[in-house]
Amino acid sequence: MNFGVIGSGMVGQQLAAGLVRLGHGAMIGTRDPAKLEAFVRTYPGVRAASNAEAAAFGELVLLATKWEGTREALHLAGRENLEGKVVVDITNPLDFSEGKPALALGFSTSGGEQVQGWLPGARVVKALNSVTAGAMLDPRGFTGGEPDMFIAGNDAGAKADVTRLLESVGWGVVDLGDITQSRLLEPLALIWITHALNSGWTKNDHAFKLLNR
Repeated sequence: MNFGVIGSGMVGQQLAAGLVRLGHGAMIGTRDPAKLEAFVRTYPGVRAASNAEAAAFGELVLLATKWEGTREALHLAGRENLEGKVVVDITNPLDFSEGKPALALGFSTSGGEQVQGWLPGARVVKALNSVTAGAMLDPRGFTGGEPDMFIAGNDAGAKADVTRLLESVGWGVVDLGDITQSRLLEPLALIWITHALNSGWTKNDHAFKLLNR
């Protein structure tokens, strides 16, 4: 499958590299493709292009921007290039104004809902926002067994596509419901971040698991 990655920071780069290792095509979108020359030399299966080109290339698109740049990145990607496509929203709306991260949105809306609102023709699924980038496509090896990824979205078919991708790399998947459940998933990411901060970032490769009995 061909994947478009919107966001050229550390998360976007690790996702693109991981997709190529899994045998997929990956195009990473950025304002300045030239800045990724060293990266694409290291991972020759990855192509760097504009956000619009990456969005058009992807049969499924991964949105991995910093929250403050998300709306502009989607504008550059172009609604028409994302129409009808599954868009996995990995963003977290964080506010760093007081030093430690806090949620910038909550209670009445969420980042996932805003992304769906900005892309009314796309099929947005919130996922992969509550784990470190290096584990997103490589979740095996955690102590305690297979971790779980919580997802949310309005479109059952889109969630089925994302579930297949996640299960293929080793995630258990828990579907929490429609896109409004992003209001729960984004605080879950803050739990992940807080645990890492409290450990002085010595524990920054952890994940969540839903246990039943």
